[in-house]
Amino acid sequence: MASQAPSGYRWGLRAVIALQCLLILAFVYRGVSAPGPFGPRLPAVQGETLWLESHGSFHQFDAAGKRLQQIPLAALKLSDSPTSLQFTQEQVAWVHDDSRVHRCDLRQRLCLPVELAELDSRRGYRWVRVSDDESEIVVSDASHHRVLVYRRDAITDRYALARTEAQGMRFPNQTLQVKDAMWVANTNRHEILQLRTGPDGKTVRQQHPIAHPDLRPGRTFPFAMAQDPRGQLWVLVAGTSMQNADLLLMNPQLQPDRVIPLAAKQDPNAIALFQQHMLLTDMTHFLVRRLDLHGRVLGPFGDAAFQAELAAARNQATWSRRMPTLLLGSVAVLMLVALWLAWKAGELRQLRGAAWRADPEDSPQDETAPAPATTAAKDAAAAAFAGAALPIPPGRVTMVKALPGSTRTRRRLLLATSALSLVVMGALLYWIWPMFYQHDCAPGTACPAWLPSGLVVLALVPLLTSLALWRRLKALENIRIGTDGQQVQARVGSKRYQAPAHQVTCTRQQLLIGLGVVPLRLNGEALFDEALLRRDFIHRLPQMQMHNSPWSAGLLGHWWKNGGWQGRAIVIGLGAVFALLAWLLVGLLVLRGLFFWLTTLV
Repeated sequence: MASQAPSGYRWGLRAVIALQCLLILAFVYRGVSAPGPFGPRLPAVQGETLWLESHGSFHQFDAAGKRLQQIPLAALKLSDSPTSLQFTQEQVAWVHDDSRVHRCDLRQRLCLPVELAELDSRRGYRWVRVSDDESEIVVSDASHHRVLVYRRDAITDRYALARTEAQGMRFPNQTLQVKDAMWVANTNRHEILQLRTGPDGKTVRQQHPIAHPDLRPGRTFPFAMAQDPRGQLWVLVAGTSMQNADLLLMNPQLQPDRVIPLAAKQDPNAIALFQQHMLLTDMTHFLVRRLDLHGRVLGPFGDAAFQAELAAARNQATWSRRMPTLLLGSVAVLMLVALWLAWKAGELRQLRGAAWRADPEDSPQDETAPAPATTAAKDAAAAAFAGAALPIPPGRVTMVKALPGSTRTRRRLLLATSALSLVVMGALLYWIWPMFYQHDCAPGTACPAWLPSGLVVLALVPLLTSLALWRRLKALENIRIGTDGQQVQARVGSKRYQAPAHQVTCTRQQLLIGLGVVPLRLNGEALFDEALLRRDFIHRLPQMQMHNSPWSAGLLGHWWKNGGWQGRAIVIGLGAVFALLAWLLVGLLVLRGLFFWLTTLV
C-alpha cells in the first residue's frame, strides 16, 4: 500500500494542476468577456415619461419615478452594451448597438438595422440623434473623429450621407440640436463646438472652451450635455479615464459659469432634463442622481422596486470585479497544495544533485524518471551502477549527446501557442487601430507618428519570439557534453564552454560551466539518456561539485566561486537590487503607517 502512495499523490498533483488550468482559463475569459451588468445609463425623454437602460433592460418611468414597464434587451435581440438611445415616437426607439443603428418598435419587440454608408463594422462608441420626423440622422463617430449627417430620400425611403463634419473634430462625443444649430461635445479639443449652416451652404463653426478654475485637475474632457429652460448648458466634464466627472454650467452665451460638485467617485454616462430636474445616470454606483435647476442634489430617481434591482445589480457587479482577485488567490493556494503533493509524490527529489550521483535508487529506473528504452540500455545501466563492469580508461574522452526528439512535444505546443498568439494580436490590432486614426491615442494625448507602424511590428513580436524559442529548442537537441576525467567541455548550438571539472557545478537540472548554463532537463523531462549520462560523465568526475538542494539550482554560489569577477559582480548586483527593493518596500510601509497616523490626528 505504501508503494502506491506516491502514485496516488501524483494523480492528486495532476488533478490540482488541471484545476489550476481551469481557473486560469476562467480568469482569461473574465478578462475578455463583458465587464458584467451595467448600471443606469442612456436617459431618453419621451413625452411625459423617461426611458433608460440598466442591468440588461430598457425601463420606462413616469414623472413621479414609478416604473411603467421593463423590456429586456435580449427580447429586442440587442447586446447588453448599446451606446445611444432616443425616442421619436411613443414606442419607437433609435438605438446604436454592435456598430449599427437600429430602429426599434417596442410594441412588436422588433429592432431593424438601418443601412448607413461610411460606417464600418467595428464595434465602437457612437452617439446617434434623430429628428422628430425621422428625416435626418446625426451620428457622432468618435473613433474616426467626425460627425456624419444622413438625410432620408423621399422616394426610396433610404438614408444617404448628406455631409461629413470632420474639420477640427477630435473624439466628438454627444450632440445636441438647439434650434438651427448643432452642438457637439468636442472631447479632445476641450470645447463645445457649435455648427450652423450659413447662407452659402457652408458650415460656420464656433468654439466655446470649457475651462473653469473650479474644475478638478485633469477634468478637461466634455462628453455629455443638456440644456435647461433658462438656456443654460449643463456639461459633464471628465478626466482622461472618462470617469469621476465634474458638472459645469455654461450660460446661454456658452461661457463657463460655475461648477456643481458631485460625488468624488462616480461614473455618469449622460445627463437629461426631465420634469424640471436634471438626471445623471451613474453606472458605477448604480443610481440615477437627481438635481434641481439650482444644482442641489435631491433623492435618487426611481421607485422602490427599481432601487432594489439596482442594489442587487450593484452587488453582482461588485462580486464580478472581485472575481479576478478570487481566481488568482485560488491559483496561489492551489500552488501551495501542488507543491506539497509534489513533495509527497517524490517529484522534488529530481532536483537533487549529490544524491543523484551516489544513490542508484534515484536513477532513471525510479518511477519518477524515464526508464531506458531498450533491454541493452537497462543492462548497461545496471552494470554501471554495480561498479566498474564497463571500465573507462583514464584520459579517454567520453561524450554524451542529447536525445533526438526530446523537445518534439514542446515544439508542437510552441507552434499551437504561436498560432493562437498571432490570431489574438491580429484581432487586437484590428479593433484598436481606429484609436490611432488621425494620430489621437486617447483623450488629450496625441500619438507619435511612428506608433501605427510600431503596432504592426509589435504584432510580429510573438512570431519573432516563437522563432527564437524554436531555434533554442532545436539547439537543446544538439547538446554535446564530453570529458576526459579532468576537463569538461560542452557545446550548445554555436556556444562552447570548457573548464576543469573541479570548477564545474552539476545539479539534476543543469550543468554550470563558468557563466554558462547547459540544461540537462527541460521542465522536468530528461534531455539525455540519464543512465549513459551517469556512467560516461558524472561517475567519471568525483571532483565535480554536485549541488544537493531541492530549492536552489546553486547558480549564485557557482557564479561567486567559479564565475570570476564577472560572476561576483552579477551576484553583488543582484544582492543590491533585492536590498533596494526591500528598502523601498519597508519605506513605503513606514510612510503609509505615518500617513494613517497623521490622518487620525487630524
